[in-house]
Order: sequence, then structure tokens, then C-alpha cells
Amino acid sequence: MPSLPKPKLLAALVAVTALLALPAVAQATLTYVKNPLKPAVYLAADDGSRSIKWVDGRTPHLSPSGEWLTYLREGPGHAQEMVLMSLHHLEAPTVMLGWRDTSLFAFSPDSKTIAALRGPELGKRKLVLIDALTGFQRAIAIGYFSGFSFSPDSTEIVYSVAGSEKYPPKSNIYTAPVGGGDAVQLTRDGISQAPLWGPSGKIVFVKQLGAKQRKYGPKNELFLMNGNGTQQKRLTHTEVGPLLTGLTPTEWSTDGRRLLAEFGGQDTSYAVTVNPRTGAQRPLDKMGDGEQGFVGTALSDDGSTVLGSTGGFEPGPDHRVATIPYGGGKVTTLVKGGFEPDWSR
Repeated sequence: MPSLPKPKLLAALVAVTALLALPAVAQATLTYVKNPLKPAVYLAADDGSRSIKWVDGRTPHLSPSGEWLTYLREGPGHAQEMVLMSLHHLEAPTVMLGWRDTSLFAFSPDSKTIAALRGPELGKRKLVLIDALTGFQRAIAIGYFSGFSFSPDSTEIVYSVAGSEKYPPKSNIYTAPVGGGDAVQLTRDGISQAPLWGPSGKIVFVKQLGAKQRKYGPKNELFLMNGNGTQQKRLTHTEVGPLLTGLTPTEWSTDGRRLLAEFGGQDTSYAVTVNPRTGAQRPLDKMGDGEQGFVGTALSDDGSTVLGSTGGFEPGPDHRVATIPYGGGKVTTLVKGGFEPDWSR
């Protein structure tokens, strides 16, 4: 029977393995998850090649710079822990306990600040800003949040918050300085949510319309406004069925000429392109039946390519990480069995 490596030798082998992995990991531009029963985070090039199984966890996010990776780890007692690691140095400290609503997450464009929600399993959350380099946290608001994003210059954050869980939420939109200072309220109608700050300085956001007229709840329509809340105008006019909610903005291209959104509702989620000037919209995938269609998660910086997944709501062997041209075309599979993709492309 072969003998086990001695402790010093084992430590040396681990160190060498980490050093060998460093060049590939540092160049990773795509992250995703495989194996829903025991989820693990993978890193790869943006075409899915040079894939590395990196760590147990899920809900990974890459910073725009490609240096930082965050992911959700289940700690003792099923605690929800956010782990932040530098892909340049392979350090992975736990930076926040009580990470909630993990789909609501943002890196600042300069990759220096993280926005996320912290709180108990039930009840109000705190919107927290985290310094990526030091891990320092500062809560800037409390309530029930439906979205947030950073300004193009990374100095401000825009967010939507309601004071109760009542449906439909009485939600309004605010901005606050990242460096500290008072929040400014941009809307006062109680139906505004899910703001996404664009590179041109415009904010696209949702207004929930028709709550009294529609039998099963309001529908989402996209609106635009300036960063100070002025010149609010409606962008989209969408046909939304009774059990569906409509559009939510996902990501802008860096030139502000292209906008990705997701059309959602009961058993429905599929990617839609929206023209930020005219409001014209088009489902990306012709087979977008809601249950098996293309779900968009990110847009490339130049707006040419949409990253997402196919295979339905429940992750499984039929899930695939894939891309599709923003202008429409063939869905290209990057990873079979992958889900929850993000990239820094």
C-alpha cells in the first residue's frame, strides 16, 4: 500500500497546483455553475474553452475588470456567505454573512465596489456597499429591494425600495453617493422599480401599470429618465398576458445603443432586445416559449453578443450555457450542463 504524502510535501503539492492554475484562472472571462445537487463554480474563457472546476458554490459573478470573483457558499447552519476572491492572487475571504436575494447584485464599472443585500431569512434587507479591496461594508438603505446599479463613473448607485412586502410593492427609486452622503428620491409614484443606469447617463426602469385594471396584478413597462430623475418618459408598449409580468432591464451596451431585457411571468423567462431610442422589442430566440427558451444573463460590452442559458427553470442535464447574437441568429452552446453564467467580456 503506497504511503500518503507527508504534511510538508502535501503543502508543497497544493502550492504548486495553485501556481499552475494561476495563469489560466487569471485569464478567465466566463463563470458558471454545474451539478445542481452539489453545485460547483467553474471558470473558463468566454468561448467555454480552458474550463476549470474551481470551488463548491453557486451564483458566481465576475467583475468588469475580470479580477474579482464572488460566489455564494453555504456555511455552518446553512448560512448564506458571500465569498470574494482575486483571480490574480487566489485569495478567497468570506466578506459578508447573510447574503440574500443573490440575483440582485452589482459590481461598479471600475470593479472597486460591490452592491448586495444583507439580512435575515425573512424581513427587510439592507443594501450594502462593499469595498472589493478591503472588504469594508457600509449599509445605505433598508427595506424590500427590486434592483440597483451603479452610475457609469462608479460614484453613485441607483436603487428601488419599498417599505413593506405588500403586493404590488409601493416602490420608488433613489440615488446615493458611493462615497457617503444623503440619498435623493427620483420617483414618488410608488410604482417604479428595477433601475439600470446606462452609459449615456440615462436610467431605464420599470413602472408597474394597470394594477387595478388587470386581474392578476400589474404589468411592467420600461421608462427612461435622467440621472437626476428629470425627463421621465415611457419607452415600451408591451402586450402582457394575465399571468405574465413583462419586461425587466438586464444590461446596456457600453455605447448605450443596445439594451437587453428579460420578459417574465408565471413559468416564463426569455431574453428580449429593446431599442433604447424607439422602444422596439424582439425576442432573441424564436423558440422562446418561456419554459425552454433562451434566458439572457449578460450583454457583451460592445452589444454584439448575449450570454445566457437554455433548458428551462430547473437546472439539470439539459441546461446549457450559450450565446446568441444581439441581432438574432443561431444559439451557440458553450457548456453542456451549465447554468447561472456570467462574464467580464
